[in-house]
Amino acid sequence: MAVIAVGSLHGSPGTTLLALDFARFCEGDTLLIEADPDGGCLAARLDLALKPGLTELAGAARVRIAADDLWRFAQPTEHGVAVIVAHPAAEQVQAALRAAVNHVGSSLASVGGHVVIDVGRVRPGSPALGFAALADHLLIATDSSAEAIVSLTHRAHLLRGLADTLVVLSSEKPYSADDIESASGQRVWGVVPPIRGRGSVRRRSRALRDLVATCAPVAGRKSAATESTAAQTTDASAIDLTMNGLNPAVAPS
Repeated sequence: MAVIAVGSLHGSPGTTLLALDFARFCEGDTLLIEADPDGGCLAARLDLALKPGLTELAGAARVRIAADDLWRFAQPTEHGVAVIVAHPAAEQVQAALRAAVNHVGSSLASVGGHVVIDVGRVRPGSPALGFAALADHLLIATDSSAEAIVSLTHRAHLLRGLADTLVVLSSEKPYSADDIESASGQRVWGVVPPIRGRGSVRRRSRALRDLVATCAPVAGRKSAATESTAAQTTDASAIDLTMNGLNPAVAPS
């Protein structure tokens, strides 16, 4: 079982999409919790209802909540991932997180499966920081710009107080992973490229499998047989990655 938080420091680097795709590549039962304090988008993106969701979970968890009960507030998706959606209104999400992040967080270690949490922008005062602190890994999605290097450097102290942090780039231009790691002092995992055509869908699929394998001690490494099967089903992965209105010929926002 793994608890993986996914966030960003600046801009819109595709944090929610990375969280969703990472959850899809985890083995076994996987719960995705949308906990972005700026408001949720997965209900609209995946054509899900707003209820049950994070607000209802927070209401039930004001005192305490058992790990098994978390699944009652999740909705199934065609991706095979159960999703607890956040309300699109930021004030509702922030109120829900402030009310219940500690109680929900304390139950995550006992969930019978992997948990991926979209914590949105990682910044001081965020009500989602509790999730980022208790996770096994915190994945920071970012581009490779000079602004990204500045943000990673500026937030170094904050990140040191959270989970084991891995920086995940969307590209290696204009600066490479080595450049960013050297300049920022943060551990850079590598690149999960956006979708810009069939070739990039395959590259993204391979990168996501590798990213899950990197978190193997807590995320569950695929067996050799599973890896072999996955390598032979790239086209199926490509189809999966184009769900929810994502056209492989168009880069996701």
